[in-house]
Amino acid sequence: MIRLDVRERVVKLLCDYISIPSVSGEEEELSERYASDLERAGLEVEIDRLGNVIGRRGEPEVCLTSHLDTVPPDEMEKPFEPRIVDGKLYGRGACDAKANLAVYATLAEIWDGPLEIIAVVREETDSAGIRHVLRRGEIQANHVINGEPTELRPVIGHKSRVEVRLCIEGEPKHAGSHNPENPILKFCKILHDLHEMLEDLEDALGVPTANPTSVHSRGVATNVTPQCLEAVLDVRLNTQLSPEDLERFFHEVEGVSAEIRAGAPPFVLSGDEPVVRALREALSARGLPDEPITWPASTDAGYIRNLGGKDVVVFGPGSIDYAHSPSEHVPIEELVDAVRVLYDVVEYLSS
Repeated sequence: MIRLDVRERVVKLLCDYISIPSVSGEEEELSERYASDLERAGLEVEIDRLGNVIGRRGEPEVCLTSHLDTVPPDEMEKPFEPRIVDGKLYGRGACDAKANLAVYATLAEIWDGPLEIIAVVREETDSAGIRHVLRRGEIQANHVINGEPTELRPVIGHKSRVEVRLCIEGEPKHAGSHNPENPILKFCKILHDLHEMLEDLEDALGVPTANPTSVHSRGVATNVTPQCLEAVLDVRLNTQLSPEDLERFFHEVEGVSAEIRAGAPPFVLSGDEPVVRALREALSARGLPDEPITWPASTDAGYIRNLGGKDVVVFGPGSIDYAHSPSEHVPIEELVDAVRVLYDVVEYLSS
């Protein structure tokens, strides 16, 4: 182990990374900086044509992955000016997911053995980065840890996010008359029937969920039933329900068109995989909670598991509750703990 002030180094790197705007699709500057840091740590590094950073040393057993991009800053005050308040580091990307980039780069400096680090682009939009990496077979290691803000809890499964855009046709009529073709009533029935179907499909990830996030009806007046209703559903699928199943469900409803945009597929591990055991042991040894959990958010781990066939655990400092928010931050103690825990994991799985 190479001696280094871990706290000072990981905080300095994270501050540097936050200072470089990298909204999804605009990651080039951060890609170049991160590649330089990994090269300085002794990894052989490539930036592929999409901007993914792929660093490797030796014949690694462990691959650490995360993403370079962030969501837009929106209402966040001074999003690219990192600041420390009460032991927490604030800024856009602080926990989602530049904390992991800083942890990995620090680890690469103190661990001089085999290691693979992959930082991808466009995770926050279409996951084009990780899908390109997997198509090229770039993940050589057998065990993968995908960095996201899990509060240092090992996440061994999560649902898939699917966006459903509905257009429900109706027939405009006087609002005082009986009108079964009112698209608002149709929408209510669709939601009822969909929820009834979902309740019977529980697995280790829980039941699938479907929540309307946008509803808009087009009518000529408030005393006339609308001609059309447009809605967006956020649907979270477990392993018992596929996007194709959703397509069939909506196809059978007359007067409804549905556009389905599927994201990363769901995944769930048994919990007995070597990477899970190693992570649990490292956490337990440092007095940290080690019980595996499943997660409500969707990540690139779904692709790593389903397209890459790798055992993958989602793990990292910070809380998903603050990701994408105006108060995004990461506790500095969790940054330091993450470096030390991952050092133990990499050392164990590489032996």
